[in-house]
Amino acid sequence: MCALVGRTRAAVLNALSDSSTTGELAERLGISAAGVSQHTGVLRSAGLITTRRNRNSVMHSITPLGVSLISGGGPQSGLWQIEHVV
Repeated sequence: MCALVGRTRAAVLNALSDSSTTGELAERLGISAAGVSQHTGVLRSAGLITTRRNRNSVMHSITPLGVSLISGGGPQSGLWQIEHVV
């Protein structure tokens, strides 16, 4: 998976086993909140996570496609769609 999404983005996906805020991810991964925001933006664009804003907080959650990727599921899992294949 690291070869596909990169080491830090793979770490962000793995850290999202529970929904987390940007600050929680930054603390857990030892990177800046700005770095987390950059990585979550790419993961969100790929359909691997969703993001919801609640006032001053941003909550990130992994999608079924993201779960499939980190668990090793592929096209046969039924979760992949053609627009997600790069």
